[in-house]
Amino acid sequence: MRFITSFITALLLAVSAMALNVNVARTSEVEVASASKPKPPKVCDPKYKKSDLAQKQYEAVADFADLFVNKQDVLTAFNRWVPGEYKQHNPFSAQGRDAAIKFLSDSFKSGTKTSKLTFFAGQGYGMQHFKMTSGNTTFAVVDYFKFKGTCIVEHWDVLQTITGTEPNPIAFF
Repeated sequence: MRFITSFITALLLAVSAMALNVNVARTSEVEVASASKPKPPKVCDPKYKKSDLAQKQYEAVADFADLFVNKQDVLTAFNRWVPGEYKQHNPFSAQGRDAAIKFLSDSFKSGTKTSKLTFFAGQGYGMQHFKMTSGNTTFAVVDYFKFKGTCIVEHWDVLQTITGTEPNPIAFF
């Protein structure tokens, strides 16, 4: 049942992205660096409402994904894109920005490896999808974000264990 729920959630996010005609990217570290041009601000702007807001949110997700997934620099990612208000829907993490920084930083300290990053943003929401290996366990991860201006203010996630015995040869990615 958990697999079906996770699958349906990921499928709905993907279909929503296509239906909303949003920016989508599959990236490497080099591509993320070029996708986040111009250089991002030192801190996001929760009051940003200009006509290019969707593009600015896309750039925010691109930079956040690069910092968080590729560089595993949780503190810089949060300092730049999650400066204050932050609702956390992960059942294993406490509420708030500081709790999230500690929870995520601790998970990367154990030698966690990440790859296969994809992200999109549009209409006030963003998503990153990536592969994460921690210890002997590998996961497909989807992080779903809500924006206020160019700041990330809310987060949901879904993790699916990759066993390597899935009958579908293109499962997860």
